[in-house]
Amino acid sequence: MARAVYGFVVFTLVVVAVLASLLVSNRMNRLTDAALDSAVRVRTEAAAQTLARTLHSDWGDLKQLADMVGTYPENAIGALMVGLRGDGARISWVGFADTSGIVRVASDGLLEGQDVSARPWFRNGLQGGFAGDVHEAALLADLLPAPPDGSPIRFIDLALPVRNKAGDVTGVLGMHIDATWMQTLMTETASALHLSLFLVSANGALSLATDGADPTSANLWVLRAAQVGVANAGRETWPDGREYFSSLVPGVTYRDLPHFGWRLVGRLEGSSFSVALEGALNAVGLIAAAAIALMTASTALFVHLFIRPIERLARTATRIADGVDDFPPEGGNTREMANLSAALVRLQEQRDGQA
Repeated sequence: MARAVYGFVVFTLVVVAVLASLLVSNRMNRLTDAALDSAVRVRTEAAAQTLARTLHSDWGDLKQLADMVGTYPENAIGALMVGLRGDGARISWVGFADTSGIVRVASDGLLEGQDVSARPWFRNGLQGGFAGDVHEAALLADLLPAPPDGSPIRFIDLALPVRNKAGDVTGVLGMHIDATWMQTLMTETASALHLSLFLVSANGALSLATDGADPTSANLWVLRAAQVGVANAGRETWPDGREYFSSLVPGVTYRDLPHFGWRLVGRLEGSSFSVALEGALNAVGLIAAAAIALMTASTALFVHLFIRPIERLARTATRIADGVDDFPPEGGNTREMANLSAALVRLQEQRDGQA
């Protein structure tokens, strides 16, 4: 009987352990995905705000300069442009072109007198505030120092129309921001937030990345989702064969900064929270082990107090039935056992009286 009790308890513990492990594993995976979703989304949104706010400061400087064009002499505007450009590490060029597309004044005199009417920043700047995606330099490619790594010079454009007091457009003020500086800003931001960042254009093409990866929309759903421009997040295996959790921020904007059409993708390794998950699973394992130990001890105590006495009583009853002059133990741990013992005693006495 004791073995039956132990067998039942062991079977119950095995069933409960299997079900609990399945439930805990499923729950842990869901909690991990929820934690990764929150972590990646919040950090990516913070990174997008950092990038947009930084570019917005350049946009504010450009708007202030636009208000001065036409009211200050060209040489004074040129000096202001040189000051705005600084050492060129961040802003590569600032210039003003009239409505025909001829550059009238520019930082360091670069491109003055040349026709820029075919350039996107000029054509779009005539219509209103414009922000241009990363592109290789054209007219300035041979006029500025090449990057140390030999890569082509790349710019990010900002432009806006310049108006006179009557409100008529007199030209376009443009700014070329060094894409290498933007890359450095993204890398430092990503490092501070402990994730990888990917700046994606509206067509899903990669503009800038912080870890040297060059994924395409053909092999990643998150880049395909960037073409739609809807916030999204989830696990996905990237071209390097590793699983990551990615989050898409559909816009890199701040206040009146023109829209570049960018989406920002933040990425964390799917195993980023594995240490915390293992710690939680270990804690659950310890609790389960303690519960099993307590259940085992309780079962052993139950068997000792209740099952063993019943077994002894059963053996005594068998001996009495076989004619052995034996007496059952008195009392018991339960009323039922005491009644059984008393009944066996009466049966023994009746048999002895008949003898």
